[in-house]
Amino acid sequence: MSDEVKELLESGYEPKLVGPKPFSFDDLLLAVDPAPDEETERFVAEIYEDRRRSAANA
Repeated sequence: MSDEVKELLESGYEPKLVGPKPFSFDDLLLAVDPAPDEETERFVAEIYEDRRRSAANA
């Protein structure tokens, strides 16, 4: 995350979604089709493997 974005978030800035009519981010997430469980598990496993590699190289 860039320093500029960090400063905005720390100052209390909250991003807003804009569209032709009001909607919430939660409503938007309800319309998103999640990945199959197998794909999600592979994704999470890869994240943890990457963290282990990074920690070993540090």
